[in-house]
Amino acid sequence: MDNLDDEYNFYWETKRFFENEELDNWALDEALSSYYDSSSPEGATTSNAAKNIVMERNRRKKLNERLYALRSVVPNITKMDKASIIKDAIDYIQELQDQERRIEVEISELETGRRDRPLVNEVVDDVMTVPVSRPSKKKRVIKSFDGGNDMRSPSIDVLELRVSEVGEKTSVITITCNKKADTMVKLCEAFESLHLKVVAANITSFSGRLLKTLFVEIDENESAQLKERIELAIAELDAPHSPMSF
Repeated sequence: MDNLDDEYNFYWETKRFFENEELDNWALDEALSSYYDSSSPEGATTSNAAKNIVMERNRRKKLNERLYALRSVVPNITKMDKASIIKDAIDYIQELQDQERRIEVEISELETGRRDRPLVNEVVDDVMTVPVSRPSKKKRVIKSFDGGNDMRSPSIDVLELRVSEVGEKTSVITITCNKKADTMVKLCEAFESLHLKVVAANITSFSGRLLKTLFVEIDENESAQLKERIELAIAELDAPHSPMSF
């Protein structure tokens, strides 16, 4: 019920926001049109004024689209005006950066413990077998294992992966997966292999799942293939000869 109320409030707040923008654009058009009257001696400038009106309208439309995209990825928006949206987005990015630093410390500790864990070689010696009418034989059995099973489940069990553009060179990546012992480390390894320019990152744990959010800077020509690159990097984690699978 709370989700329905939130969606209802979000819809009407966003609707009012764009209605106000349309009124502003209408007022701008009226003001410029009355100033540049074609019947006045300055009628020669009407064409330039019309171009300026179109350019200003397009600029506002593009700005509104980016603000709407930004509003959709920032969880806590206090007000629907432009200044509040931008301020809340900055606060959210700073919060993500703080969480990123804490997570990097945790990952460093996990990786240090993982490197210190030696490969266990279990040697079972002196296994005696006594067949009938044959002399006894001694067999040497060597088992090598690292705590895993032959049939391993995927390192990262992805439930949802989304890539959204929020600017000319900025995209937001959100990935939801089941929480396992080394999922957090594997996620970081996968994204590090892509060599992305990460602006901010965040990992949230809830109900046995992990939600990772990243703000990255990327060229427009690379943005279309970004989701496929992420899926390929995750698949490479479980490749038999992949260095990330060990």
